[in-house]
Amino acid sequence: MWYPLPEFLARPANRRRVTLAHRIALFLVDEKNEFQRLLRADAEETAASHRLTVDTRFSGMDFAAQLSSIRDCLDGSERPSAMLVMCVSDRGLQKVAQRAAHAGVHVLFLNASEDDLGAVRAENPAVALGIVCPDEHETGRIQGRQFRQLVPPRGKVLYVQGRIRSKAARDRTAGVFEVLEGSPIEVMPLEAGWTAEDGREAVGTWLRMALRANRHLDLIGCQNDMIAEGALEALNVIATEFGRPDVRRIPVTGCDGSPAFGQPMVRRGELRATVVLPRSTGPAVEAIARTLRGGELPPPCLLLKPTSYPSETELRPEPRFDGQPGSGAGTSLTNGVPAPLQPAGPARRA
Repeated sequence: MWYPLPEFLARPANRRRVTLAHRIALFLVDEKNEFQRLLRADAEETAASHRLTVDTRFSGMDFAAQLSSIRDCLDGSERPSAMLVMCVSDRGLQKVAQRAAHAGVHVLFLNASEDDLGAVRAENPAVALGIVCPDEHETGRIQGRQFRQLVPPRGKVLYVQGRIRSKAARDRTAGVFEVLEGSPIEVMPLEAGWTAEDGREAVGTWLRMALRANRHLDLIGCQNDMIAEGALEALNVIATEFGRPDVRRIPVTGCDGSPAFGQPMVRRGELRATVVLPRSTGPAVEAIARTLRGGELPPPCLLLKPTSYPSETELRPEPRFDGQPGSGAGTSLTNGVPAPLQPAGPARRA
């Protein structure tokens, strides 16, 4: 369900002063990830404007380490007033959320959770417990519309996912196929992981097999910009390895769209497009500050709207690599012999 965040935050609130005694614990995953560093910066900036402090902890992709960090925080002598959690796993945090709520600690998740938070919320009606995150279905829909703009009819897209056990990855994939339903574009999902190394390895392996099987490819779409960076590295490696410089020209798109990473990649022409994900920590801290001020709880789910970069109307198919004007980008992954396009069914998985 869509809850318009600005509407919730725009309503008049009790202006009771919030003091520095209130501390927010922020649990993130990857300190090297530009987007997550921005999440920390947004949280700290917004908290300072409300006289709150933020304590940030990174766990890496280790779910057990994240659980241990949350438990240590709750067991500490100075328990926080609220916790904001970017979950390593979409399932398995219900018990710690319940424990936090019983202790009066507000909890907002920064990505979608499959845990039954409604039951915990019903047991603790005075505690904020919910989700503040980008609308990942809409993220996927935007990617699908980008593919439709960039890929010729009957074109083929390699869609490189994060971990498919991740709800964000599954929701983005569902959004892509929703938009492309009935389209002759063929989407070939490929699970990788969320890092540049994951993208480089997965795309490199796929391209080697595709070259030997005479596959055609029009675009590589990635579920985040770090995967896209790895895909670009793989294209360079494969182009050199097989003596196929044209492979470097396969267009790549990403997602996250941070101002210091994804968006510059688009401006430099390395990526054809990305999706700018709204950063959730600022709105989450605003919601917590509002609760601490006057007791008004945020709704169970605050979905934030992503946007295309550049805008969808600015996207156009690439000219063919042979220089002929026509229906868009694409290269035949053969050893020097062009392979014909194979008819693709409507928005089907390969």
